[in-house]
Amino acid sequence: MRLAALFILIVTTIAHAAPPEPSGPHPRMLLDKELKAAWKNQAQEERGPVVGAIALCTSGQSSAHDRALYQGAEWSRVLQACLVAWAATDDPQHAKTAIKFFSALLDDKERIGDAMGGDTAVQRDSGYVIRNIGPYTALAYDWLHGAPGMTPALRQHARERWAAWLRWYRDKGYRARVPGSNYQAGFLAAATMIAIAQGGEAAEQSGDKLWAFVADELWAKDMAAAFATNGVLDGGDWPEGWQYGPLAVAHYSLAARIARRAGIKIDGVEAWLASVLRRHVHGLSPGERVYVGQDTEHEQANIAPHVLTLNAVALGDASPDDRKWARGELARLKLVDKDYFLYDALAGVGDRAARPPRAEWPTWYATAATGTVFARTRWDERGVWLVAECPRGIEVDHRHPKAGNFVLSRGVDDVIVDPSPYGSASTLTSNAPAVASALLPADYTPSQGPWSKTVTWSWATQTRSGVVALRCDYADAFRFKEKDSDVAMAIRDLVLLPDQGGTDAALVVIDRATTGVAERGMNLRFRVAGGLALEGELGSKTVGATKLTITSIAKTSGRPVIGRTAHSKCYTKGIPKGTCDAARFEASDYRLDLTGPEPSAAHVIGVGDVAGKPIASTPLSGKGWTGVRITSPREAVVVWPTGTTLSYQAPPGTHVILDAPQAAGMATVTAKREGDTCSVSVTPGGTTPARPAILTLDAACAVVVDPASASTATAAGTKPPPIRSSGARTQRSGCCGAQTTPSSPIALAVIVMGIVVRRRRK
Repeated sequence: MRLAALFILIVTTIAHAAPPEPSGPHPRMLLDKELKAAWKNQAQEERGPVVGAIALCTSGQSSAHDRALYQGAEWSRVLQACLVAWAATDDPQHAKTAIKFFSALLDDKERIGDAMGGDTAVQRDSGYVIRNIGPYTALAYDWLHGAPGMTPALRQHARERWAAWLRWYRDKGYRARVPGSNYQAGFLAAATMIAIAQGGEAAEQSGDKLWAFVADELWAKDMAAAFATNGVLDGGDWPEGWQYGPLAVAHYSLAARIARRAGIKIDGVEAWLASVLRRHVHGLSPGERVYVGQDTEHEQANIAPHVLTLNAVALGDASPDDRKWARGELARLKLVDKDYFLYDALAGVGDRAARPPRAEWPTWYATAATGTVFARTRWDERGVWLVAECPRGIEVDHRHPKAGNFVLSRGVDDVIVDPSPYGSASTLTSNAPAVASALLPADYTPSQGPWSKTVTWSWATQTRSGVVALRCDYADAFRFKEKDSDVAMAIRDLVLLPDQGGTDAALVVIDRATTGVAERGMNLRFRVAGGLALEGELGSKTVGATKLTITSIAKTSGRPVIGRTAHSKCYTKGIPKGTCDAARFEASDYRLDLTGPEPSAAHVIGVGDVAGKPIASTPLSGKGWTGVRITSPREAVVVWPTGTTLSYQAPPGTHVILDAPQAAGMATVTAKREGDTCSVSVTPGGTTPARPAILTLDAACAVVVDPASASTATAAGTKPPPIRSSGARTQRSGCCGAQTTPSSPIALAVIVMGIVVRRRRK
């Protein structure tokens, strides 16, 4: 027994042992004969990143860039450009200019020659600066190792400086061991590139220990877990949102490529980069804008795509197809980078660019780690685009408590938007449902909290006819640290029903919760940019060529009103985080507040052409069931039981049955014609998928299953979002019958108190 245990220990130790520390001639990172040859050819072109790098480095010979700007960002920018320029031209002047900025990053702070940097330079903003001063000084050391001016004394000085920087960051830097954080991405790139650059030359600075730490801890443990199934990067989304994502994913991709060539075993990079590309493709609205997801300071609903997101795929260890597709997207979107010429220049080398084969891909995609679903009706600028979120707690910054949130666009018109301001800790700034909890601190309620463990999609699917059906079970969003949620049930159903052409759609939104007492209710918000009109219980707005309508179908209490932004920020002193309803741009919302103990409501959000037929819907109900009928843009019904059995009457068309009686996830659905309607009966067991059951009933009431289409996540070989199996707790009561990571508290405090300091774009 002891021998077996010893054997396992030895095998495990060998499996995780670092490869030999890099040594031998320089350059060791990236700069091989093929890359130099490609860049030399590109230097002769009229434009491009290599030409831009040469021009920027040439301007660096003057005093034009002597100010560091934000934490050395300008010096880092010029240093990268000079390294590319020198590699492409062999011009010693470019090497000289590179060493000028290399030395400034080592020693200076605000202006070249001020000698105000040094060993403590990395400590600014909890270590934010490591991303600017670490990776590119390492690359300069490696590429210019034997160049005039890169003297042994200067190299020794660099190694001493690096040792001080990395020692401090490892012990005290922000989020040093938390993948999915932009801080950690900068630290990982810096530590990896420094360890390889100085390998075999830094004995006095314990360079071998740094190498072991990089290989055995940062990559073999932290990043291996992040890339794995159900890891924080699974699905290609950036958990902090895409204001922070582009540079972070570029850091990961570049560092992984370099580390692999140095002998570090890294699994999962190719699949991750494939998912980053697919998230980009599906995350573009029909108007070619990106759903940012979390913190942003941009004053539009969605933001422009960023060159570094695609550069990360094109320059990294992605599949050949994904690399050429990323280059195709860069060309199609005309994305160029005037800041990070190194990444653009690396991304521009390889096979001929080609556009991703969108028409061959499914029209929906799910990101496993962040629980985000992207679905569209068609692949052109006329499609309807839905994004919905149902995330568990993730221990990174910049995340908002908004399980059940969604946004909706019709073509280039962004109709339902998420205007949440930077630093929001409130569910009410988004379109997510909020439910009052007696468990959460008073300052948090009625919003969701950040400690959830089991929030998940109960189901997420798109059918061949284009129906999208999503259920977010967010009851655990009201957990408080390790105390179970006191909200017994909280679900949001989203059912998108597009017309045959996929240009108009009705989105059915059904909200249900069990709070236990009347005083604990539910708060619903559907937010738009600018002003929203309300006539009775019908909200409406014209957005470009789109007519938006919000119709109340049924509710247990309350009356809708129009809400408008009261203030622009949520982290200002004196504003309770749980009740803030601010926006980062002018916004209003269709607002409904319901009382407990069983708050529920159903709404239909219609998006159609201003000059076209209005989206039409009416409530349906009967003994043991309730629902809604859509007559435009397609004939459809959404129904759900209010008891244990289900029989209902509804016209032919598309039928979406929520919570159908089931056995082993299957049901039997039969129907017969009765006058103008179909009499439908649903029983447990059989051959029809029950959760949800999505069917077509023809004029004779014959039942045909509308089968699910594959998601791009499945097609790409990655995992769709986790689906919770049905159980006793998920047997839902009826709607509207009466009136028809978790983060630690310390980390959370740091986020709230330090939010102003860390308002960084990269």
